[in-house]
Amino acid sequence: MNNVIHTKVSIFRNVKDYKFSDKLLPEQKQEIVESLQTALKTKMSLLNINNADENVKKYLLDNGLLQTNVQNLFVSKKDKVAINLFNGEHLTIVSTTDGFDKNALLKATEISNFLANKISFAFSDEYGYLMADLNKIGSGIKIECSISLSAIKSINKIEQVKNNLYKLGYILKETKYPAIYNLSTACNLGISEKKICEDFEVTLSKLQDLEIESLKMLDVEKHDEIVDKANRSIALLNSAYLMTHEELYNLLVNVRIGLNLGLLNLSVETINKLQKLAMSKTKEYISQSELKILAEQVKEILKGENNV
Repeated sequence: MNNVIHTKVSIFRNVKDYKFSDKLLPEQKQEIVESLQTALKTKMSLLNINNADENVKKYLLDNGLLQTNVQNLFVSKKDKVAINLFNGEHLTIVSTTDGFDKNALLKATEISNFLANKISFAFSDEYGYLMADLNKIGSGIKIECSISLSAIKSINKIEQVKNNLYKLGYILKETKYPAIYNLSTACNLGISEKKICEDFEVTLSKLQDLEIESLKMLDVEKHDEIVDKANRSIALLNSAYLMTHEELYNLLVNVRIGLNLGLLNLSVETINKLQKLAMSKTKEYISQSELKILAEQVKEILKGENNV
């Protein structure tokens, strides 16, 4: 799926016989942490974010594994999986991946199923897993991904697509980055984790196909312009001495279009690395030296790619 930039799976759980997070006493939280430590001792390690190395924090943030206001979490020794503690629900199991990889869905559900065999979660035969947030009751799972939909937006079909997805139980929202949207599940009640994961993959595939069809429509109308922009953009990425995040982002819109139309020989993994770099700006002012570093980072990522 060439247009999918990042995928994130969150599974929410509460431990049976304990109040929700905002009502827990400190000693009760400690009891839950100790139970998890016992269950996860061979799989994950407990980390206090206040004592964590800055590089570790950056890794967790860059990969979407750390939730806001979380102090303690369990982290995997080998996979992009974490368990955030006491942020709304007792546990939020998070798994992420660049692009789309169904293994990211499986990693989160595997941890959830593993814990279910060792810890009793709050569950109702009628409603499913019980949550502080009523929208999560049921399977207690949320899948979301960031996806580039520049062509659908260009032919003015994005609102129609949003409405159709909403009827199917999905929410499509534009991010702060033009033409990049966040697609997420919205319904949990009465649907199994497996079914939610399978349906999400199918929906995402159809959305990708619609973006490609929209690109082909644009290509018929503006073929020479599209070819020119794609080739100019990849040339600039390979040769620029200074580059801003905004420029990188805009160039990648053209490059992704070129990739989807078969105009450029560039891997999806590479363009997604560049996309994450374009979206990584944390402050408004960027110095001249930082512009140079960004350009160098871009060329380093592109090194070894055959772009012709």
